[in-house]
Amino acid sequence: MKLLKSLSLYTISGLSSKAAGFLILPIVANEVGKDNMGILGLIYSITGVVAPLILLSASAAISVEYYREDHGKSNFSSYLSSSLMNPLLSFGIFILLFLIFGKYLAQTIGLDPKWMPVIPFYCLAILIPSIISVIYQVTNQPFKHLTFNISMTLLEMALAILFVLALKWNYEGRVWSIIGSKAIFTGIGLYLLYRSGLLTRKISKVYRHDAWKFALPLIPTYVASSVVNFSDRIFISSMETLGDLGMYEVGYKIGSVVLILQSALALAWMPFLYELIKRDTEQARRKIVQYSYAGMIGFLVAALGVTLLAPLAFYLFKPEYQGGIIYVFWVALAYSFFGCYSLRVGFVLYFKRNIYLTYLAFIKITLNLVLNYFLIKYYGVIGAAYATAISFFIEFVIIHFMAQYIQPLPWFYFLNRSKKEN
Repeated sequence: MKLLKSLSLYTISGLSSKAAGFLILPIVANEVGKDNMGILGLIYSITGVVAPLILLSASAAISVEYYREDHGKSNFSSYLSSSLMNPLLSFGIFILLFLIFGKYLAQTIGLDPKWMPVIPFYCLAILIPSIISVIYQVTNQPFKHLTFNISMTLLEMALAILFVLALKWNYEGRVWSIIGSKAIFTGIGLYLLYRSGLLTRKISKVYRHDAWKFALPLIPTYVASSVVNFSDRIFISSMETLGDLGMYEVGYKIGSVVLILQSALALAWMPFLYELIKRDTEQARRKIVQYSYAGMIGFLVAALGVTLLAPLAFYLFKPEYQGGIIYVFWVALAYSFFGCYSLRVGFVLYFKRNIYLTYLAFIKITLNLVLNYFLIKYYGVIGAAYATAISFFIEFVIIHFMAQYIQPLPWFYFLNRSKKEN
């Protein structure tokens, strides 16, 4: 019941965020047109690649430290504050790199060079809000999590309407609405951390090194996930047209509604899972199996539901976007596999076998790039959606066996029980 209660609140939080994004999506898409939606897709994608390299999994390291208490409960605030130093250093490096080489990279991917110095600020603005969310998650405060994220989402919506519709800033207004809302809530988040005593001047090199050691094997993992989202846009823009990319972007966004369930479950699942792992009993392992089966079925049902409801969503868009509906099923299916992945990856993180995720990342990147090239070449834009679904499925299968190797679970315990009863 504890999991279900938390899940319901996190679902509302995730739903509000995603629902706001989808309410804004048709407004922005209809206002800026297909080509500019394609440009937005490129900005989102390159930000997705750079963000893991700047954020350095600080929030994940903080979450795991809270449960494991490797450095003592009394030192948690020092660990958190020390962990923030790594992203700040990385941010400075990327600002320098993008000022020097950003023009050449922008020309390569077909993006206006003026956005390159902005992207590190975009990424850094994610840091503090994500850590506040993690703090509310690990301390089991879903109401505060809900309040914080809904408030940030409402501000983002208001700024998007102001910048895109009222001020006519075109697609640029959408970018600045995201950066602006997160920057404001970065200030709020810093105040909340300071008030709660979690922000301290006690910076430890040992803790910084520990957070860096935790993050290093995860960087390829997050980059791989971003490459999956980034590479299809690049292949489409180079092998098809910018208008096709804009239409794909809309279909992709609608298909990714499954992420509402995934992100909500991940927030409720990780604390629940870590507590069960710590118990280390047969009953706890069976409980993990039961909830995992329920989650996997739920993700597949969600993918089917999104696909069936997609035609209703497309009524909100101009006719030029209607072709994007064919991508919804495959993207929704891909994210249902990603949801299943998120049920299993916690074992790797808890036992700090993060190097396994590095190996998986290289497999995923290589597989996705190859699939995108050949499937888009032979099937057109829909091939990108095929590549995404296949990549996420294989990733789930591999992480399942990795997690099973780390901590074996009795996936078929009910069959053994039936045999004993007979």
